[in-house]
Amino acid sequence: MAEKEAQGLKSILKDMVVAKTSLLYLVTEEDRRVEGEIKSLAAAFKPPLRTYVWACTTGVTLEDEMVLPNPSIMDALDWFMNLNETAFLLINDVHVFLRDNPPVIRKLKDASKRIEHTYKTIFLISPVLEIPPEIQSDVVLVDVPLPSPDEIEKIVEKVISREKYRDHLKAALTDEARDLFIKAGAGLTSQQVQQAFRKVLSGKHGISAQDIDLLFEEKRQIVRKSGLLELFTQPMEFDHLGGFGTLKKWLFMRHDIFSKRAREYGLSFPKGVLMMGISGCGKSLCVKAIAAFWRLPLLRLDMGRVYDGIQGSPEECLRKVIKTAEASAPCVLWIDEIEAGIANASQKSLGGSASRVLATFLTWMQEKTSPVFIGATANNIELLPPEILRKGRFDELFYVELPSDTDRMEIIRIHLARKNVPLNLFDYTPLVKVTEGFNGAEIEQGVIGALFRAFSENRDVTQNDLYIALESIVPLSTTMKEEIKKLERWAFNRALRAGGDSK
Repeated sequence: MAEKEAQGLKSILKDMVVAKTSLLYLVTEEDRRVEGEIKSLAAAFKPPLRTYVWACTTGVTLEDEMVLPNPSIMDALDWFMNLNETAFLLINDVHVFLRDNPPVIRKLKDASKRIEHTYKTIFLISPVLEIPPEIQSDVVLVDVPLPSPDEIEKIVEKVISREKYRDHLKAALTDEARDLFIKAGAGLTSQQVQQAFRKVLSGKHGISAQDIDLLFEEKRQIVRKSGLLELFTQPMEFDHLGGFGTLKKWLFMRHDIFSKRAREYGLSFPKGVLMMGISGCGKSLCVKAIAAFWRLPLLRLDMGRVYDGIQGSPEECLRKVIKTAEASAPCVLWIDEIEAGIANASQKSLGGSASRVLATFLTWMQEKTSPVFIGATANNIELLPPEILRKGRFDELFYVELPSDTDRMEIIRIHLARKNVPLNLFDYTPLVKVTEGFNGAEIEQGVIGALFRAFSENRDVTQNDLYIALESIVPLSTTMKEEIKKLERWAFNRALRAGGDSK
């Protein structure tokens, strides 16, 4: 389907109509956009074809004029079968009428048979994929892609053309600003793109950096409302990642991997990495740093939400996630604690949709050609099914161990610098010694504790403050000693150590 999406929706539909496809099932939330594309396609035929639209509230209409006032879908299908002209019929929200409704299902089969040797086409529009088994052989599925960069660019120009100060905005729309608008619109529906652009540009004389920030914040809110994904446009500064020498070398070797030059050289897009280790060692920070290194948007996926059924069926939720991620590409898809979502063995035993979702996700990881880089983290590697660890799903498995002496010194300095504390005031040797066995999160909490101590006494932080705060922490390496040893045994010769130089 990815190759077909590259053709554009109109081209896909034209091929189907020319092939005399009777029933087309279009999965999309954008019924208005799809209606416009189908009408444009109909007008391109010689002679032009009419496009009739059926909705349960209006019956059959032609260019908003009433044709068949009876809102019954059965009557609409009967009317179209007997219509003495080549035309298109759009049926909106078809999934509602296919659920446990044998007469409608039978009528669609009858319609498919009646018009199969003509160019008459019935377009079944639905935001969800629910095709009854009785008509699966009669229906051709089209998963409508989200707007392409070219379509988003046209929306920008359309929104600007309708603004009061359109001439000022056209002059302000530099190539750089245009690219940022396109990036902000990637992964959204056309209606969401228009709303976001209008909100940012309404009443403006120009386009400022604050407007761009507002645009990405608007996108973040839209993505968050889906309940499945969260967008981070500026996850962190790469320089704030202390330690992780091997991971950094791995990234630097691939610094230009998303470029056209890499494709011409014969290299494919990277698939992703799995970061495993105990809690607090910086696995999530690594994923954020990867997005920062490549300057890519970061989408965080909550796999638990995919399975809980609140946002729809698991299959439908995963389809939406994949569609949004691929439309936002190049991007990093962050799956935090992946074993808590798809990997728990008990979920596979449920069978049904849970098993299908896992199979679909694994296939997508293996076969995807779009530049969606998966950054997954795992605390308990034993809960992951073996098929997810197979080569080809991820480019590399990294074991995030406790930081070394050198890494801990770097982490202490980074957290002090972020709090605007002069770095030359401290002797780091005793601080490194007292933090032996600490993870990055524990070191950060120690620095924060020292700052609170100094702040409460209205003075600058001292070496003694840091030492006392750090010494009071009982690290996870003490409380989870057995679990850490078990994880290290698993990782030996199976994963690359993120902070070292060898396996």
